[in-house]
Amino acid sequence: MEEHPEYKIEKSTNTNRYYKPKYSILFKKIKDIQTPVKNDLLGFLLDGCWHSESDLVRLAKRQHRYMGIVTLGTMLNSINHMLKSNYVEKKIINNEMYYKICDNFVGLTRAAYNRDLSNLI
Repeated sequence: MEEHPEYKIEKSTNTNRYYKPKYSILFKKIKDIQTPVKNDLLGFLLDGCWHSESDLVRLAKRQHRYMGIVTLGTMLNSINHMLKSNYVEKKIINNEMYYKICDNFVGLTRAAYNRDLSNLI
């Protein structure tokens, strides 16, 4: 029986397809976030749902009294810049900005917040 060239399985192809080294780097970057306000915001966004800007400001004001919409936007943009450009998604609904963690990274973020990094390495 002849092997068809399309169905030949190569180990390197499967490794490149299913193992994403970027995810381990991203995991470490998420674990390295030291700012309590950013940690609280990411913890609030862990459910993967859209959250309004006013809800996030209300949550952030519990940690930092002088938190406003501009500071919140700057923080979320810095998280996007530090981790990955599409990590936190934003969308306007009824003239209000809504934020959520990208669906591709919700599980990774949950793992970063629920497990100790030293046990995984």
